[in-house]
Parts: sequence; structure tokens; C-alpha cells
Amino acid sequence: MSRLRKIGLIFSLVLLVGAPALAGPPGPPPPAPGWTPVPQAPGVEYAPNLAADLFRYGGRFYNYSQGRWQQGPGLNGPWTGVPQLPAPFYLIQAPYFKNPPGWAKGKKTGWQGAPMPPGQMKKFDRGGSLPPGQMKKMPRGGSRPPGQMKKFD
Repeated sequence: MSRLRKIGLIFSLVLLVGAPALAGPPGPPPPAPGWTPVPQAPGVEYAPNLAADLFRYGGRFYNYSQGRWQQGPGLNGPWTGVPQLPAPFYLIQAPYFKNPPGWAKGKKTGWQGAPMPPGQMKKFDRGGSLPPGQMKKMPRGGSRPPGQMKKFD
């Protein structure tokens, strides 16, 4: 064996054997969840002291991460996708999440309880239930949608 190969072999062995020592000491273990009840959702508890959205309900654990819900029998999993959440979860409001899902973010403000923005309300108040561009096409007293009028004449 050439001298260069021997040095390379020794160097690689030192790296392999010494690799765990180079990694440093392990970090502190994660904190235990401090379970707190969610007032609006009966039976649901959340862990406000963790960085993750972790909930406990009915003897199972639920995690919301990257727009997906997962459930597991214990904190260490195994975690599986949730096709349908239990109904009380839809009562949980945004303050109980680190990254809330869309339905927990609340209703849009500024519409004063109207089902649509004020500019859209003005358009619909003028002529009924059709958008403004379609109102011109309706004959007086007509009941068919604009695209269907020619088919029936």
C-alpha cells in the first residue's frame, strides 16, 4: 500500500471513530406538555408551553403542522393523518394555536355583518340576484339565466 493511501485510510478511520465525539453533547430534552383546557371546546386540552400546536382529546393526541392535522395514541406517535377532526376542534379559536388553520382565524372585519364587501353589495342592491353585467341581458320578467335565453326562444 502506498504511503498516501495509508494516510487517507488512517484519516478516514479517525473521522469515523471521532464523529460522535465531534457532535457535542445532546441538548436538553423537550419540556413535558403543560395541559390547559380550551374553554370553548369541551374535552379539548392544549399545550401552551410547547412550540407546536399539540392538543389532547378523548385519549388521543392531535398535532396541527404545515396545514395538516395528525393524530397519535401517544406523544411519540405513531402519527397518522386525520381525515375528519372531532367536532369540538372547530370551536377552538386562533389564540390557542401558534399557526391557526383558516377556520380559526376568525371572520373578516369591516363588512359590518354583511355577506360580502360593501362595493359588491351596491351592485347586488341595484338589480337583484344577478351580477351587474348579466342584468342587462335579462328580458323583462324573464326567469332563465342569460346564457339559456337563446335556446328557448
